[in-house]
Amino acid sequence: ACDLTMDPNTANTHLIPAEKNKKAICVEENQSYPDHPERFDGVLQILCRESLSGRCYWEAEFSGRVVISVTYKGISRKGWSEDCQFGYNINSWSVICSDDSFAVRYN
Repeated sequence: ACDLTMDPNTANTHLIPAEKNKKAICVEENQSYPDHPERFDGVLQILCRESLSGRCYWEAEFSGRVVISVTYKGISRKGWSEDCQFGYNINSWSVICSDDSFAVRYN
């Protein structure tokens, strides 16, 4: 399995990277992160530091509901448009998982 870590510089200000950047926690209060050109400023999303190519897989543990996505690094990060949202454009795919169901979203 690929060993992936969250990139704090891309984290929306309502997401906190935790557990050595292996997990992201969603919070109500806005975090005072420094401005960064790679930060998602609208959509509650975060990218991993590592890039993947070829055939890869990773394993994820979750509780409740989680959205796991694959995207190109160049995805738009500013605002709320579908160009920024994982799974709502041609540049990303998402798997939405909960305790009792899952769905896939693309474009």
